Amino acid sequence: MDEPLSAAMPTDRARLKAVRERVLSGFRDADSGSDELVAVLQTVLAGESFSVSDVRRIGQPIVFVSDGFQALTGFRREEAVGRDLGFLMRADTDQDEAREVREAVREGRAATALVRCYRRDGSLFWNEQRHYPVKDPHGRVAHLVVVQRDVTELVHARSAHEVARQLASSLGGEGAFFSYGAILDGDGGSRIGWAHESVAAVLGFTPAELHERELLELIVPEDREAARARLLALRDEGGSRRDRYRMLNAEGRVRWVEDFAAVSWSAKEAGLVAIHGVVRDVSAERLKRLEVGGVDAVTGLPTVGVLVDRLDQAIRQARRYGGVAGLVVVELDHFDFVHRTMDPRRAERLLREAARRLQRALRRSDTLALLRESCFAVVLPDLADAEAAVPVVEKLLAWVARPFEDGSLRVELSASAGVALAPADGRRPEVLRERAEFALQRARTAGGSRFAFADDALERAAEARIDFERELRRAFAENQLVLHYQPRIRFSDASTRAVEALVRWRHPERGLLLPDEFLAGLYRARMGDTLFEWVLEQAVAQAAAWRECGDTRRVSVNVGPETLVHREFSQLVRSALERHQLHPGLLELELHENTGVLAFERGVDQLTAVRRHGVTVALDDFGTAATNLTQLRLLPVDTLKIDRSFVARVGDGADPGDVELLRAMVGIGHGLGLCVVAEGIETTVQRERVQAMDVDEGQGFLFSHAVPAELIDAATAAPPSVLRSLSVPIRSRPVQAS
Repeated sequence: MDEPLSAAMPTDRARLKAVRERVLSGFRDADSGSDELVAVLQTVLAGESFSVSDVRRIGQPIVFVSDGFQALTGFRREEAVGRDLGFLMRADTDQDEAREVREAVREGRAATALVRCYRRDGSLFWNEQRHYPVKDPHGRVAHLVVVQRDVTELVHARSAHEVARQLASSLGGEGAFFSYGAILDGDGGSRIGWAHESVAAVLGFTPAELHERELLELIVPEDREAARARLLALRDEGGSRRDRYRMLNAEGRVRWVEDFAAVSWSAKEAGLVAIHGVVRDVSAERLKRLEVGGVDAVTGLPTVGVLVDRLDQAIRQARRYGGVAGLVVVELDHFDFVHRTMDPRRAERLLREAARRLQRALRRSDTLALLRESCFAVVLPDLADAEAAVPVVEKLLAWVARPFEDGSLRVELSASAGVALAPADGRRPEVLRERAEFALQRARTAGGSRFAFADDALERAAEARIDFERELRRAFAENQLVLHYQPRIRFSDASTRAVEALVRWRHPERGLLLPDEFLAGLYRARMGDTLFEWVLEQAVAQAAAWRECGDTRRVSVNVGPETLVHREFSQLVRSALERHQLHPGLLELELHENTGVLAFERGVDQLTAVRRHGVTVALDDFGTAATNLTQLRLLPVDTLKIDRSFVARVGDGADPGDVELLRAMVGIGHGLGLCVVAEGIETTVQRERVQAMDVDEGQGFLFSHAVPAELIDAATAAPPSVLRSLSVPIRSRPVQAS
């Protein structure tokens, strides 16, 4: 065993020896001895991952695992107790060190082993296991204490270093590179198990974002078959390989890479092969070899010739299929002054960084080109309408506005932009460029650091949008937003165990605004995350206040698709709960079914994490989107909320088909073990019918509108006629969204 992995063993052995002496001095009965051993270990090994097995019983079952063991493996205590510790290795039991440590335990010797284990979710990790036999008063081994530690990062780093050492002669050149490890299985899978943090410099991902992803997913579709054949050869034949192909970075941009990989270990029983390799960015080398014009030497961007061709294609496509094509001209403000007062090489680096940032802000289908020094052009094909260009331009200017740092030098820049759209502003590339330049001049004349449209009507609409977004930011700053709560009634006992938090805007001029009057603009302004954090904080604080008064109501908070894929989503939720000391079971996160399959897939780990913490998850508006039953079964949800449109059709004079459809939806929810809630109940007939279908809870105007927190007790205690009199007057039906 290498020294870093076993250096802690003498200290641990001494601690376990002290434990053994304390236990043997006080117990006689075997059962009480096991209990006392566990009690002492919990003190001596507090915070560590360990297990205790009874080696006197057939199969040497685990009799206790620590909290650290549960956190390390993902298995709950009741799932581990009674099983042999070897269950963590699953089918991968043919490991030399595992056999050696079993022999040592039989002989009553302490031993350390480094073995491959699998968490409850199936992910592999390297487990440093230190085995300490504990003997009874007669000198026979009675229990086995195994202290465990996740050393995956260290093992991967060593393996990758060894591969890099073997391939050192091939690692010349100027391209940035990173090390990685991947697991190849018998079905052709190639899951990334580890990546060095330097991957950010090559592909823009963090190691956590690549963990458990398929390696082939990062390769452009045209190169995947060749890459798949390469991986199959490594899996079946071993050895090492060197290949070049194209990969997609975090922004969807293509990077040419050179990949050196070698097999580091294999598990025949489990059908797994591990490879470790080094990926080097060779895009710059390929660019130098290209003997075509139209590429700027400093930024690597296409120049005017390529721009005109791409713009012409975008205009033709918009004309043929409908939609809008856009041209944005972006110029750095006052760059000529910066260039004159700066070292030329630093000025070039600044320009390259500006180009990189602009590229990062764009979609894959967009084209960024250099028009002239410090002035860029962006072709935006396939825009749904003119307004779709606004968030793109806002993002471009925001990326430029971030401070530039070059060593000790810090530079703050801004940019102005002009926008022209086809067909409204022209149908030929040269006309569209002229109009975009005109709009750019309009933006610079207005003071710079802003954008303008060539079309006067669109320019006025853009100004109105900017004003509205300014009002929204003021609403957050001045606490103009408030939460109202709509109760959910549990039919079994007519109690209220949950309420849904719904946002309202107390506008200083327009009065109380409902979500459908401002949410769309808020999301266009990319303030969805800000709203979620605000609602979460207010709702959790209110639930904690109710709990202090003896009312344990679960509060439901809506989550939008942008928030769901936020990389810190689960941490935001946990921090709010900890800040207000609220039990996780009193918070529910509500997702709309139309969130989209992609958002669900990208956010499933976040949902699983908060759900494991104790937070419940509800799927709202069920039936309005194309979620299939397989997807529904795999989603980590606890509650199914049937959309109001289905409930509305089962009132007086309901079509039998509509009644049976609703009954089937309820059956699906109960069949999956979910709590089923009927939304939009407005009449007594609707309530009676959903109750007859064994719906668990109901929500709707029959019981109460959304009311301020101080009225919730009165609203849930009064008959429906009084509930409606307590409700805040509304002008239209509220949208069920945060």
